[in-house]
Amino acid sequence: MYKYNFNSMSTMVQILISKELFANDLMPVYKLFASVEDTCSRFKEDSELSRLNQQLEKEVEVSDQFFGILKEALRFYEETNGVFNPGILSAIENSGYTKSIELIKGRELAAPSPTAPVFTKLRPYQLDEARKTVALHTRIDLGGIAKGWVVDRAADILSQYGFGFVNVGGDIRIFGSLPRPLNIGIEDPFDSSKMLSSIQVSDGAVATSTSMKRRWKVNGRRKHHLIDATTGEPSASTIISSTVTAPTAVEADVLAKVVLLLGEERGKALLSVKKNPAVIINEAKEIWRGGE
Repeated sequence: MYKYNFNSMSTMVQILISKELFANDLMPVYKLFASVEDTCSRFKEDSELSRLNQQLEKEVEVSDQFFGILKEALRFYEETNGVFNPGILSAIENSGYTKSIELIKGRELAAPSPTAPVFTKLRPYQLDEARKTVALHTRIDLGGIAKGWVVDRAADILSQYGFGFVNVGGDIRIFGSLPRPLNIGIEDPFDSSKMLSSIQVSDGAVATSTSMKRRWKVNGRRKHHLIDATTGEPSASTIISSTVTAPTAVEADVLAKVVLLLGEERGKALLSVKKNPAVIINEAKEIWRGGE
């Protein structure tokens, strides 16, 4: 297998593929990642997302790529009854997550000035399919779902060359027919040098959502990036790590996050209905496996 690495979206992108690729083969993948980052990064002032967030309640025409990501996010908002909610940007910023994670991870931050109401029960935005427009009702963040979206499309591009997988910060999408299943180690969320469990996948995707990787403190209180949309505060779920498989990286990413936000009882119940193979680790390091 041939390995190719590059940095994008504040993380490492890893490609493993059965055939040697050249710069021209990889260029569409590089351009795709750069394009999605330019479109969806809330840390770039000139991104489409940043410009849109400055135009609340206005009907704004957006690019086809951006519209596609917004459409996916709204679908999951509806399917999860708002547990997955893009409209939590003000809540994230009120918790101190105002800069790219490498600049704040593990640090003690001053309490930010609240920028907007912490939570709104409004649908985050309206889309007009015919006109390719969006009207925001609240400021939005698309970080996780944009990552899943770009991983899926990168896998589609690479599938013409052979089999392998794309791994972006633990969001993994397989393409082509692997000769044997991938055995993916699942980190101890309290000690990343140790593996607590593993999950096997032969096709589709796997993603992990954890409240331990993106952490900081505000006035001595621990904060993380997974916002409970019912409170506008970082989730108090006893699930610390949720690893879920699904046909696509977008679905795996969203489901892993939703399971964690729902908590142990409702998260396990959802996985039991969906039958997606999954591994959950709670605060006591107890491991629950489901869907297999």
